[in-house]
Amino acid sequence: MDSTIQEQRKQLPTYEFRNDLIEAIREYNVLVVIGETGSGKTTQIPQYILEAMPDMKKIGVTQPRRIAAITVAKRVSEEQDVRLGSTVGYTIRFDDTSGPSTRLKYMTDGVLLREATEDPRLSQYSIVIIDEAHERTLETDVLFGMLKKTQRLRPDLKVLIMSATLDVEKFSDFFDECPIFEIPGRTFPVDIVTYHEAQRLATLKSNFVEHAIECAWHIHTREPPGDVLVFLTGQNDIERACKAFEERLLGGTRDIRLQDGVRDAAIYPLYASLETYDQKAVFDPPRPGTRKIVFATNVAQTSVTIPGIRYVVDSGFVKEKSYDPHTGMDALLVTQISQAAATQRAGRAGRTAPGKAYRLYTPEGYDSMLPDTVPEIQRSSLLGTVLSLKKMGIVDVVHFEFIDPPEEKLVKNALKQLYLLGAIDDAGRITNLGEKMSYFPLSPSLARVLVASAEEYGCSEEVLTIASILAGEYDLFRAPSARGRGGEEAVIEAEECKLRFAHRTGDHMTYLHVWDQWLDHNKSRRWCKENWINGKVLDTAANVRSQLADVMVKMRLPLKHAPRVSVKSKKKKQKHEEVDPVPVIKSFLTGYFTNIANKGHNRAVFSHYSPDHHLTEGMTAELDERASSAALLALHLHPLCAFSDMLDRHKIRYSELDWVVYMHVTYTNKAVMKGVSKIVWDWVKGGAGYERIRKLPTTRLNGENAPNVQEMEHETVKAEAKRAHDRAAAEVEAARMKRAQEIEAIRERALKRRKGP
Repeated sequence: MDSTIQEQRKQLPTYEFRNDLIEAIREYNVLVVIGETGSGKTTQIPQYILEAMPDMKKIGVTQPRRIAAITVAKRVSEEQDVRLGSTVGYTIRFDDTSGPSTRLKYMTDGVLLREATEDPRLSQYSIVIIDEAHERTLETDVLFGMLKKTQRLRPDLKVLIMSATLDVEKFSDFFDECPIFEIPGRTFPVDIVTYHEAQRLATLKSNFVEHAIECAWHIHTREPPGDVLVFLTGQNDIERACKAFEERLLGGTRDIRLQDGVRDAAIYPLYASLETYDQKAVFDPPRPGTRKIVFATNVAQTSVTIPGIRYVVDSGFVKEKSYDPHTGMDALLVTQISQAAATQRAGRAGRTAPGKAYRLYTPEGYDSMLPDTVPEIQRSSLLGTVLSLKKMGIVDVVHFEFIDPPEEKLVKNALKQLYLLGAIDDAGRITNLGEKMSYFPLSPSLARVLVASAEEYGCSEEVLTIASILAGEYDLFRAPSARGRGGEEAVIEAEECKLRFAHRTGDHMTYLHVWDQWLDHNKSRRWCKENWINGKVLDTAANVRSQLADVMVKMRLPLKHAPRVSVKSKKKKQKHEEVDPVPVIKSFLTGYFTNIANKGHNRAVFSHYSPDHHLTEGMTAELDERASSAALLALHLHPLCAFSDMLDRHKIRYSELDWVVYMHVTYTNKAVMKGVSKIVWDWVKGGAGYERIRKLPTTRLNGENAPNVQEMEHETVKAEAKRAHDRAAAEVEAARMKRAQEIEAIRERALKRRKGP
């Protein structure tokens, strides 16, 4: 083993407590561990267990983010001096490096939750570690309840809850007042500085990126050596800030007067979808005399530790999921952080030396923040969560034991949506269709689309491709800024490229067209760059598609190509064959029939239409195909939509556009649809989901009239006994029939012998 690495391990705060910690783990089945970010919790504690308990089964460690699972697994494999994927591995959605010999597996919390749906006893693990528990992701909160239930089935399963915050009594109380093990940190003092141009949060929200750049520039030019960490909200903000800062460095080199020991700056982005190579560069030390400036999302708040940070710029904002059960929309919103998050961000400046945390907001702004972040489970759609619980055999999901229960209406809304998708029946039990949907590592809606494409519309090959692109988090087309390099000309070039691929029916068939062209050009990165296409999205989609196809094969869902149709080209006025878009779009409508919108009188604005809104309020009459009163929300097309014009936001291509289906909505200063395609209203009325709306059994779905768990288990035992009795009776009857046939054959032979030849 590398002696330098082993010395580094000994310097971490966890090292001197390792023996006491192992003893506590041996003694208690559930243990809460507190340790500040950078103390070595994530990398060291699993290794101590691995080294001290060699006869244990697997150690599973969950992370709320993919980047953390990957980064930590790679680091731990280096410290263990083993190949990644052997003793130490990681598993994230669509990427699994673990193998039969893996004993320490890092994974996202969603991966462990999926494993629990297949094996509620988690029989391959001796210990499960929930890391970064303070982040309170949706999956982590579900895992708390699930692990508590699992331990009743498996008292030998050990659970470790690791948190970077001191407010952990809630975790201890939830697990029957389990003990708390605290690892003191080694932090340096951090000065909280209110930036001289600090603003009220309400004002700052519209320009925090620009202020963050200015503040980082202020630090770079006026502060002594030390690296800078700037907290922003997402990839677009970060890329814009990096570009602006680099241009400022290049444009004003002669006028810059730096402090002693600082000669230059190296700019790095850090967000979850960043290329692995670029992620690694963030953690490498800069050249002598160079100040490292990192623009990051809150992935750098607790999930990863960047060495050398002395200065933090806190924008005061974060991008969080927010679900509106009235419209059924799940969106990412830029919102202000909590006081706990502000404290965590400031603490990043004091890991290696005394530091400073610059806040772009006023002290009054800090006082107005919530003390803690609202748990994700209380502000998210529970559609996938409820399906997972149903798959695990949880009957009464409304009263499932959550550490912080979500609003009952969120659970009931998820039950209703699952019923409309056909995933559960009118008594709230998972159906065969729901079982199939649960096997896909996708949202239930997108999983429903894949099943429909195979079983109903015969176009699963095409839908697999489109779904794989949609399963990612980022846009297929790249959007230049008129203020960036290339200016207006770059925008015109990007729009022309998009138009070359745009299909008359919208985004879904456009994505398929791009995919086919990408394959024709041998997956060329250069071709992607020339055509303003995000090559990484396609690379990821290729991997996702392969895995989704494997799932379909395992479930015996047929892989079929859609029929082809002959269409006339507008320019050349010649006919050519193409994939029939109708079955493809109908497949997507099957999973997203509640996500429909109608174009209003204003050409650039659509009205969100919720067909279930009226029928669940008691309307039984057939929906009017315009039904203006059902318009709940004004929706706009995304600039990268096939129907949009990046040069004229008020223009919509294809004047005959009327009804559309969309995949999801994002919010900035307005609601914007993404993944949009043209539909015919009759397709909605003729769908199974629409018919299910009319007979929505709300009360039974909510579990109000359902039998209790013990009664259902008793009924299950009785049913199994009856099936066993019926099987035995059938076997007896089959044996009797067989014996009767044998006797009849003997009689016939005896008669033949009597009659003679």
